[in-house]
Amino acid sequence: MQHSFIFDLNKCTGCQACQVACVIENELAPQRPWREIHTFNEARYPGIPLFHLSLACNHCLDAPCMKYCPALAYSRDPATGAVIIDRDSCIGCKYCSWVCPYDAPKFNPAAGVMEKCTFCNHRLQEGQEPACAALCPTGALQIGEYAESGNAGAIAGFPETGIRPAIRFIPLREGTQAPECSAAPAGEVAAGMLDAGNFPPSPKASAAKIRLKSEWTLAAFTLVAAALAGMTGAKLLSGVSLNPIAFLAAGMAGMGLSTLHLGKKFRAWRAILNWRNSWLSREVIFFSVFMGLAALYLLAWPGSKLIGGLAALAGAAALFSMDKVYRVIPQPRPVSSWHSASVLLTGFCLAGLFSGNALLFGLAGLVKLGLYARRKIRFQKQGRPARPMLSLLRVGLGFALPGLAGLETAGSAFSYVAAGVMIGEIIDRCEYYLELEVVTPRRQMGADMEKRLGAMAQEREAV
Repeated sequence: MQHSFIFDLNKCTGCQACQVACVIENELAPQRPWREIHTFNEARYPGIPLFHLSLACNHCLDAPCMKYCPALAYSRDPATGAVIIDRDSCIGCKYCSWVCPYDAPKFNPAAGVMEKCTFCNHRLQEGQEPACAALCPTGALQIGEYAESGNAGAIAGFPETGIRPAIRFIPLREGTQAPECSAAPAGEVAAGMLDAGNFPPSPKASAAKIRLKSEWTLAAFTLVAAALAGMTGAKLLSGVSLNPIAFLAAGMAGMGLSTLHLGKKFRAWRAILNWRNSWLSREVIFFSVFMGLAALYLLAWPGSKLIGGLAALAGAAALFSMDKVYRVIPQPRPVSSWHSASVLLTGFCLAGLFSGNALLFGLAGLVKLGLYARRKIRFQKQGRPARPMLSLLRVGLGFALPGLAGLETAGSAFSYVAAGVMIGEIIDRCEYYLELEVVTPRRQMGADMEKRLGAMAQEREAV
């Protein structure tokens, strides 16, 4: 039987008893709880409901953590429906936390693996409720059987991504949609804040789940992969000379950088196991095949078009997989299928650059420039940071410089052009990580709160 949480928004007081029960039952560090309490309308604006959400892993029927885990560390107990992490199989890559819209998997830096709510599976197997539900003093959190049509309408702060979470909400009663607020801001104070637009800090502004500071090794690896694939394509197109030792050393260094991201580096080999579903597994496999074929192409058969073509094809497949790794991550806004920092586009662009093929470089560059400009214009309209000075540097070095100097330049002049293009690509890739948004309950709650406040402000203007 697939068990399900049942959560009554009318009964939860945000007392955190469920969180404490979870910490004690699972012997967790208090600063790393598996269950979190999110409060909607913390500032207590009149006319907007105030309620709490107690959320942990929802043991989704279409769980993305289990589908995309490259190491096959996740499994489901068929008797209870609980989604469980095998600590001995986890490589600590954190990818499951990226694809989970409920922010359930947590990284344990001491153990180097991911952890999350187990549904208290040991208690379910004994016919008991999970500790969080058993010790909820108001009965807001209970356990029941999963039903497909369990929720009627969206719940503010709870992302809807179509993965069938095993949780059913009992929505607020009609009379509690606009509770009387007892704490500031209230009355005229709240009205004045609405008029001035002085809203409290949004929960959406919390620390990003994916940050350049912590993922710079992945940014570096993807750029190295794009450069190596581009060089392979350039050799195939025009026969440019490549230093095999430097090429292979760069590839090995890139792979080494990618493993620094792992909590369990000596289990890195497990990353290839979920090749049927995980783009991360496919990325590792295709890049390894690419490096092997490139070694044969450069060392054993440097004139073989067949080996070179297969190496270039494997490189393109690796870059495509790298792009897909990020496209399956749930994001709060509609995003384009293509991004100017796409490493596949970068690979084609660099192949044109290194081979001196102006047509290939120009086409790939124009696509990248168009995508870059469109994104910056959209950011300006949305009020998001557009980084104009950095954008000018990226466009100037990455597009204007090679356009003015041309690809036919030789010697040190070409080195300057190539360096400018690479700096532009580095800027774009770093911006990609800085701008990447991931859906979480806290971010969703902040976005829903801003919509309510915006609607209230419009109503006041219309009066």
